[in-house]
Order: sequence, then structure tokens, then C-alpha cells
Amino acid sequence: MGTLAELSGRYVEEAARLKVEIRVREGRIPQLDEPRRRAAERDLALLRQMLRETREVGDLVRHYYDPAYWRDERYIC
Repeated sequence: MGTLAELSGRYVEEAARLKVEIRVREGRIPQLDEPRRRAAERDLALLRQMLRETREVGDLVRHYYDPAYWRDERYIC
């Protein structure tokens, strides 16, 4: 296990991977028929939520020891 700074870097990397995957899937949507398009849009909504939460947790980890940083109650005990 690494430091929180190292862990925050991994969250940044994962957010970048998610962002690329979202762009790839968005590009495929116009080529899909209607049922597959709806399924793809649901998958995209989940990926966007994952991206948002990954960024939020990464930000929390990066600033965890900053005294003035507001910590989101969803991610701490």
C-alpha cells in the first residue's frame, strides 16, 4: 500500500481511462439500433457516474490532510 498522494495519482489515471472509454462508447451510439442504443446510453450513464465518483474520491484522497479542505460526508466515516 502506498501513500495517499500515490493513491490519488491512481485515481487520476483511472479517471482518464474512464473518460477515454466514455468517448469511445459515445462515438458508437449513432451506429446502433434503438434497443442497443438505449442499453448503451444506460451504460454511459453508469460510466459517467463512475467518473464523477472517481474524481471526487481522488480529490478527497489528494487533499485529505489539508486542514481547510471540505470532506464530502459520503466518502468518510
